Amino acid sequence: MTTTASASRRRLPTGTVTFLFTDVEGSTRLLEAAADRWPALLADHDRLVRDAITDHGGTVVKTEGDGFFAAFQSAVDAVGAAADAQRALARHAWPDGLAPKVRMGLHTGLGLLGGDDYIGLDVHRASRITSTAHGGQVVLSAATAALVDHELPGGVAMHDLGRHHLRDLPRAERLFQLDIDGLDRDFPALRSLKAVPNNLPAQVTHFVGRRRESARVRELLESSRVVTITGTGGTGKTRLALQVGAEIGDRFRDGVFFVDLAPVDDPDVVPSQVLRSLGEDSAPGNRPPRDALLERLADREVLLILDNFEQVIAAAPVVADLVTASPRSRFLVTSRGPLRIAAEQEMPLEPMDLPDRHDPVGATGSDAVALFVDRAMAVRPDFAVTPENVAAVSELVRGLDGLPLAIELVASRVRLLPVPEILARLDPARPGTGTIDLPERQRTIEGAIAWSYDLLDPPVQQLFARLGVFAGGADLEQIERVCDDVDVDLLSGLAELVDQGLLRQVAAPGGRARFRTLHVIREVALLKLEASGSGPAIHRRHLEAYVDWAEDVATHLMGEDRSEWLDRFDADHDNVRTALDWAAVHGETDLALRLAAASWRFWQSRGHLHEGRSRLETVVSLQGGEPLHRARALEALGGVYWWQGEIDRCVPPYREALAIQRELGDPGEIANAIYNAAIGQSVAAVTSGVTDEVRREVFGLYDEGEAIYRRLGDEDGLGNITWGRGLAVSDLDDDVSGALALFHQSIEHYRRAGNEFGMGWGMFEVAIFSARLDDIETAWDYLEQGLELFAPHRDVSAVVLFLSLAAALAQAAGDEERAARLAGAVRGLRNSSGAKIVDHEMTRIRGLSIEDLDPERDDLAPLYRSGMEMDLRQAVAYALGRDLTGDVPSGPGP
Repeated sequence: MTTTASASRRRLPTGTVTFLFTDVEGSTRLLEAAADRWPALLADHDRLVRDAITDHGGTVVKTEGDGFFAAFQSAVDAVGAAADAQRALARHAWPDGLAPKVRMGLHTGLGLLGGDDYIGLDVHRASRITSTAHGGQVVLSAATAALVDHELPGGVAMHDLGRHHLRDLPRAERLFQLDIDGLDRDFPALRSLKAVPNNLPAQVTHFVGRRRESARVRELLESSRVVTITGTGGTGKTRLALQVGAEIGDRFRDGVFFVDLAPVDDPDVVPSQVLRSLGEDSAPGNRPPRDALLERLADREVLLILDNFEQVIAAAPVVADLVTASPRSRFLVTSRGPLRIAAEQEMPLEPMDLPDRHDPVGATGSDAVALFVDRAMAVRPDFAVTPENVAAVSELVRGLDGLPLAIELVASRVRLLPVPEILARLDPARPGTGTIDLPERQRTIEGAIAWSYDLLDPPVQQLFARLGVFAGGADLEQIERVCDDVDVDLLSGLAELVDQGLLRQVAAPGGRARFRTLHVIREVALLKLEASGSGPAIHRRHLEAYVDWAEDVATHLMGEDRSEWLDRFDADHDNVRTALDWAAVHGETDLALRLAAASWRFWQSRGHLHEGRSRLETVVSLQGGEPLHRARALEALGGVYWWQGEIDRCVPPYREALAIQRELGDPGEIANAIYNAAIGQSVAAVTSGVTDEVRREVFGLYDEGEAIYRRLGDEDGLGNITWGRGLAVSDLDDDVSGALALFHQSIEHYRRAGNEFGMGWGMFEVAIFSARLDDIETAWDYLEQGLELFAPHRDVSAVVLFLSLAAALAQAAGDEERAARLAGAVRGLRNSSGAKIVDHEMTRIRGLSIEDLDPERDDLAPLYRSGMEMDLRQAVAYALGRDLTGDVPSGPGP
């Protein structure tokens, strides 16, 4: 329970104020252990802390549970109070094993009053600092430390803890620890976001209220493997889940990860989306992503936040399987309804606490009012709850049912109107508008969105509706393609939507402008679009925009800047999925073929081979489409089969594509199809049998392709033909020296063409064939060059191949320890990638093998396991024998 003193009975300091927060660490466990002794124990704790505060001239602003919030006019007094409180707690004769460990945080900032309480960023900063501390520890902000540096109380010192990222705060904060003579000084690393692996999105607004609900979720996660926060859209489920993740992420050895399912409507995509959020961009090959995910999390201890699960509820069995596969992990789900799996504990999230309409003075103690004030101050910093407007604020949040999204949308009106006028203009019938069979709270959300929508000029309303077609947001370039005929200056319209809270600007790769809507707002936008009658036309525009965009991006995926372009594709992958789904359903075969063909190299590079195969098989089964686009989609499908290691399966689509291209007659397209068909047939012959007929056909194709590329002056094409011919010379003629010479030539062709992808694969083959000729020095040289080329682009398939060769070379040199670690890394990365082409390519390392290595041998097993735990960066650094921290990004994909 929260208690505050009446404003009439105390005077809170203003101006420059030092805030102190205290909290008992592990209070739930302590309460259970103390049982009926808890009330007396808590009373002693409260007395000791309160006395220390008041003895140093501080004011207790409020208490909540076992925590204190106090304010001091002097930073020196605040530090003295914290030190004396810790000393008093340490001296007290507590029952055996029941001594409370209290963490404390101090920050000095501006004391802004909102009624009978403090408001503003500095209060939040002090609270966040406290949450980083451990029991018995006092942590200070740099602002407080600077004020007390030369006036510390006796027996007290400070030391610098460095810069730390705190939840909800965009910039890292420098923090200090108070060292008190006679008390513990050695504590674990601070519980800051940087301390544990995480991908939690940075929040641009403060988390306000919900302390009771946050504590309840934390409590449920102690006893339940799956906790599902349920409620209608706009109740704050996502924000609460993120807050809990930030608060308890340090309890999970392998981190806390947020999985945004808002743009996903296909349950089969959920495992891939989870892998992506874990930083596992790797392709599961012909192992379904679900299997790769279960294997990846088997030995992990993570908190996985699955957000907006209601639209993929058919994927609930995946969560059930994860519970079994990863026994040390916990799963926090947000959904409009429960998953209905055995391990689930549902926690319905109610609207925020509302003020008592009969107690206007106490309105500021309400979470709903606090949220309104915080968001109102974001658009009008001088806003405050006053005796003149407190009743209107109270009535306003009550009329909005305490729903956070509705409150945030309406709070933005404070920029233009005083609260009483906002209340007067808020249509009392609005909460009952919208779809009549929706729950009342959902209609309130629709009403709040509709009110913001109604305030827009018609062209901006049209812009809002069109933005609903974008899944997961969009760059300005694509928005312009879809909305360029709306009768409004686009940037002005987007700015107005941002101001109204209907659109958000978010970070994008490369610093580009990107915008997205919240899931519940996008649903309303789509309804508006369909009601306008222009839905099909706008969806087709969206499809056309992403076809052109994907074809442009595909031209950049082989050069030195391909990481940047792969990142750009990754950011819009959900839009590509949405466009492909719409195209397939609405018979847009030609556009579907083009988009799928342009996407395949991304799917291969960034871990979506399974999905890419499914989508390509779907589009090539559609009727119609231009022959050229069908041929390119068939070549893409053959490429996916190749990377999945199904060499025999890639031959038919390659041959069909070549037949189409010969009919169409474009020399460059024919030569590329020749390369694909020849390499597929050559490699397939290794298992099906090498005959003179196969030799004649394969080398005849390479001769034809080379002649075309020479006429065209195409260095990249010549690199492909030369590289493929090297494989054929090795596989069909067993000419190792001849193959090696061809691979050297291919590298030079690729270098002149600027194709780093091709150069890297040429280097891999040179390393292998040099090793087969016992030129180990050259093999290591090209191995290192290839690793340094591929690793910065996160090409896991290539890196696994290079690591396999490194392990084999180490084994051949008698370095079993190094070989064991590298073999473990290969196993771990290869399992997560599932790119079966790895297995095929390693057959080329004849005479060099790690098959004789016994990973179960007592002296090698720990080394092998440590290798399996390496991520991509660590494995590359180990292979190269140096620390590459910061130089090689984690996560796979070329």
